[in-house]
Amino acid sequence: MSSLLNLMPDPLVRSSRRVEKHNLVKRFLRQHIWSSQAVLQKVMGLESRQAAHKTLSQMEIIGLVRSHQFNALGGDITLWGITPHGQVMAFDPENESPYSAYFEPSRVSEQAIRHQLDLHNLRLEAEACGWSNWTDGDRLGVLEKSAKRPDALVKDLQGLKLAIEVERTFKTIRRYESILVSYLKMLRAGQISKVVWVSPTQDISDRLKKLITGIKFVIVAGQKVQIDPLKHHANLHFCSYADWPNYLP
Repeated sequence: MSSLLNLMPDPLVRSSRRVEKHNLVKRFLRQHIWSSQAVLQKVMGLESRQAAHKTLSQMEIIGLVRSHQFNALGGDITLWGITPHGQVMAFDPENESPYSAYFEPSRVSEQAIRHQLDLHNLRLEAEACGWSNWTDGDRLGVLEKSAKRPDALVKDLQGLKLAIEVERTFKTIRRYESILVSYLKMLRAGQISKVVWVSPTQDISDRLKKLITGIKFVIVAGQKVQIDPLKHHANLHFCSYADWPNYLP
């Protein structure tokens, strides 16, 4: 019996690891509000789906998160989101304020689920490569009128601030003209160093690049401005999920 007891993990170690997993999930959901078990399993660094589900269920019991099943993505998917209590427990009172956003299933669309889960996975891949300071676009506060809110801002290994756009489906040419104007203004003002559009496949990425770099003129303050590819395309990048975050040619 004594030998078996010696093999059991120290209760203090188990408790510390439980607190660590809870904190990892809270900090991730503080920004992203909700995600899937598969993503949160990666956040916690767990190999077992059962272990991930057990931790999330424990967090739900104590009111930090809540779960909701959606009929989306071609089947049922359960999302786990932060509660108002969880948001208050997620911020650092020394240098942060709590966010007011929390998981409201009625406000989540199927299109948002696809887009956001892709974004969450891209964040984890970037951070695994050493990127930092990922900030979700919804957490950027009030922007200037007509400014494009990026899906995220992040710093790469060189410390450059990048605007990230996840592009699963195509918009109209007019919308891309407006987006391009907004990003060119941000680049000129030094608010960002690059824009990276990330798409599910290389085919979508190539077509998107053709669309955006094919824009010849944009309207700025009511004036028609010609796009100079050498000047205006230098900090626009496009890649597929497979090439992220090693997107540079």
